[in-house]
Amino acid sequence: MAIYETIFILDSLMPPKDIDTTIERYSGIIAENGGKVRTVDKWGKRRLAYEIQKKQYGFYVAIEFEGPGGIPKLLEGDYNYNDKVMRYLTYRYDKNKLKAMEMEEKGSTASKMAKDEEPVKKQKEVETEVIEEVEEEPVETETEESPEEVETSESDTEEEASEEEDK
Repeated sequence: MAIYETIFILDSLMPPKDIDTTIERYSGIIAENGGKVRTVDKWGKRRLAYEIQKKQYGFYVAIEFEGPGGIPKLLEGDYNYNDKVMRYLTYRYDKNKLKAMEMEEKGSTASKMAKDEEPVKKQKEVETEVIEEVEEEPVETETEESPEEVETSESDTEEEASEEEDK
């Protein structure tokens, strides 16, 4: 089965109960036709890039699901029938996106296992860092030049000045 994501914009003036009912309706269409809803993301009310049906705001919803290839056509047919759906987009994840998702899942499970062990290690590292900072010698803030250094610096400037005159 392929993995799809459908994003649709609902009229922002709809009551929250109607928005939830509409989301459940589309999730039900997916489930009835052999699909499985993976995630439902309510992005909320957002300003539109341009006016749609003389409206400046819309309520965005994204549903990620897996299922056979006929489900997107059923959803799009229902989106066209529903007046409260202002825009919609349904797309199928490509192979690269699926590989990236698999890598994230593997990385997240590995990181969860590592996080269980990390607190003890981090505590020990913090203690050793504090000890190392205390043992360091203080750095002198004021530097005093010895008379020899002053003389060499003056001779250096004289040489530079004579070189500039030659040029």
